[in-house]
Amino acid sequence: MADVIEVYVVNAFVADNQGGNPAGVVLNAQSLDAAQMQTIAAELGHSETAFVLSSKKADFRVRFFTPTEEVDFCGHATVATFSTLFKTEKIAAGHYFQETKAGVLSIEIEPDGRVTMGQALPTFGAEFTPEEIAPLLGIHSEDILATGLPVQAVSTGMSDIIVPLIDEALLNKIKPDLDAIKAFNLASNTIAIHVFAITPTESDISARCRNFAPAVGIDEESATGSAAGALASYLHRYQGGKYRYLFEQGEILNKRSLLWAQVDGDEEIIENVTVGGFSDKPQRIPFRIEELA
Repeated sequence: MADVIEVYVVNAFVADNQGGNPAGVVLNAQSLDAAQMQTIAAELGHSETAFVLSSKKADFRVRFFTPTEEVDFCGHATVATFSTLFKTEKIAAGHYFQETKAGVLSIEIEPDGRVTMGQALPTFGAEFTPEEIAPLLGIHSEDILATGLPVQAVSTGMSDIIVPLIDEALLNKIKPDLDAIKAFNLASNTIAIHVFAITPTESDISARCRNFAPAVGIDEESATGSAAGALASYLHRYQGGKYRYLFEQGEILNKRSLLWAQVDGDEEIIENVTVGGFSDKPQRIPFRIEELA
C-alpha cells in the first residue's frame, strides 16, 4: 500500500470561479478498502468525497462517500473528479465513461475545463401532498399548491423529492426541520428534498434551488448535480418546451453555484440527461495512510 494517497479538495459548479460546492477527490484509491474511504470522507468533512479506482467496464470506477455513508452517485463530486484529473494533466479533454453504483455514465471534458456528465434516465416515483411537505420546510401548503406543479420523487441516480415554491423570496425564507426531513427521507426511501422556485422569464437562470439531505449527513448543499438532472427532467415533463436549463444554488450559503442541465427527448420519453459545470483549481492535501489507523 502506498504511504501517501493523492487527496484533493475542489469546488464544483463554481460561478465566475467563485462559490461552488467543495468535494474531496482521491485519485489513487485502488489500495483503500471501504472503511478507509469512509474514514477519509469523514475527516475531510465535505458533503461527498469521490474515490477513483480502475475499472473493467469503463475508463474509471468512482465510489462516493458522504461523511456518514456510501452513496450510489454524486453529481458535484463527479464534476470535481474529472476536473481534477484534467487539471492535474492525468487525462486530456475528451469523452470518458465512469463506472458508478448508479451505472456506467458518460463524461465530456471540454478544452476550457467544463465537465458535462451523463446521468441515469429519470425515474418518476411517488408523489407527496403539500400538506406532508410544507411543515418540513416551515412554510404553508398553499405556497406549494399555488404553483400547480406536483411534489414528486425523481431520480437520475439519486432519488430527490422535488418541491416547487411560488417565488424566490419564499425559497430564501425556508426554515427546514432537519430532523423531520431526515425521518421523512428515510421513511420514503429518498435521499433529499430539493426545493426550487422558477425565476422570471427574462432571467438567464431557469430556477433557483436549495437542497436538504440530513439523512446522509448533509444539512444543506450549495450545488447538487444529481438533483439538477432530476429537476431538469421534472420541468421537461411538467412544463415542456425547454431542453436546456441553468440552475442557481447556494446563495443562501454564500457559495453561489451554477449548474447547466440538458434533457433530450419529448415530454413522455426522455432519452438523455446531462449536467455540467466548472470547477476551481484543485488543492492538494497531504494525507498519509498511517493516519487512517
